[in-house]
Amino acid sequence: MDDGDNMKILVVIPILNPPSWFFTDVISRLLSQSRKSDILLINSGENIPSGDYEVINISKKDFNHANTRNIALQYDADFYLFITQDATPITNKLIEKLLKNFENSEVAVAYARQVPYADADASEIFTRETNYPNVSKIKSKDDLKTLGIKTFFSSDSCAMYRGDYFRAVNGFTKDLNSNEDMEFAARTILVGRKVSYCAEAKVFHSHNFSLIQIWKRYREIGIFFRENRWILEEVSKYIHVESIGSKQALQELLYLVKKAPLSIPYSIIVLIIKYVAYKSSF
Repeated sequence: MDDGDNMKILVVIPILNPPSWFFTDVISRLLSQSRKSDILLINSGENIPSGDYEVINISKKDFNHANTRNIALQYDADFYLFITQDATPITNKLIEKLLKNFENSEVAVAYARQVPYADADASEIFTRETNYPNVSKIKSKDDLKTLGIKTFFSSDSCAMYRGDYFRAVNGFTKDLNSNEDMEFAARTILVGRKVSYCAEAKVFHSHNFSLIQIWKRYREIGIFFRENRWILEEVSKYIHVESIGSKQALQELLYLVKKAPLSIPYSIIVLIIKYVAYKSSF
């Protein structure tokens, strides 16, 4: 991979009425990166202040996880970095660290480690530590027999895509409004390419969802898998599909016993809501 500073990197951030700290923290940290980039904000909310970025305004009703991000296809770049408005780069080496992954010519996607914000609850901390460990890994089809569905795990909160490959496959599958990152990773891995998890590239990112928001989120995930059963069918060739989820739920409860026992009742309610919302979508 050409490591010259002439490589074009486009950072794409869908935004909806972002808080003021988005501009003072997220944008400022992106502008101070050791590897420079252009920034494209796809705005579906109120007017935003001008700055060192380009803005495309779309209607809120037209926002879609896949289609909105695919606006990036209108721009020629060596690499596209997709970030959400609530993901904050921790150091000025985020882009530099992600780029290193593409020295492996088979890597098409590299996603960053997510570190929980200070206000994250114990369950959210567990989720971040489990899904984003401190050891990097390059994933391929060979990992299906051990990682199962997690082989296809990626992130739309902070992930970099090889530009020529992203354009060659026409970006994310049209009209997906959930898990577009996983679906892309699955397609990528099944054609022999690789997805890299880069623990050295880090952003702050975590959620404090209400129970209603959790219900809606897992309903969307269930609908995604109902409409993309081929992903589960592919994984089931190698491992029992639901074993990973059950194992993680048990690990979370064991983690809470040690770290935050008082949060166990609430966490059990959340786990039940996730399970019922997911299952009811099929």
